Amino acid sequence: MRAAQRCVLRTPSLAAALVLIGLSYSGACRAADAVKGEATFSASGGYARLVLKLARDVPSDVTTAGSILVIRFAQPVDIPVDRLPESAPDYVNSARRDPDGSAIRLSLARRVTVNTMTAGERVFVDLLPDSWNGPPPSLPQDVVRELAERARAAERALRLQRAEAEAKERLSVQVCRGPWS
Repeated sequence: MRAAQRCVLRTPSLAAALVLIGLSYSGACRAADAVKGEATFSASGGYARLVLKLARDVPSDVTTAGSILVIRFAQPVDIPVDRLPESAPDYVNSARRDPDGSAIRLSLARRVTVNTMTAGERVFVDLLPDSWNGPPPSLPQDVVRELAERARAAERALRLQRAEAEAKERLSVQVCRGPWS
């Protein structure tokens, strides 16, 4: 009877220990898988712009819920956001990254219209005040030039790949059986 009681008493603690080990291991894996990035915030020209630059392209979705702006990512990201409010205090009260890295949340200091643009591994989030008139701001010219150059380089690589495939096709020799076989 005592042996059975000892087994029952040890099993929950063993199970709890295994759960804790599993949770800490899965958290370490998620942290290691997070895409590194940086965030910059600037306010000029009558609006504020948040630029998120990631190590690689990660799909994102930007929504607002009242005075909270939420940027969700398709995979965890590691972007420090603690100092963002200092860059545009008229637009943002506070910023935080979700513990699992799946989203960034900004507490907005004023009513704004949000305009989002994605350019490669960068996400541009414009906060346009109620007084904003006209079309939203465009991407910076250097970003447009860089994207155009990437497109041209990808097109050149595709043309080279097709040319190599055609050259291999032409070089393939068909062996015909002659009268001697």
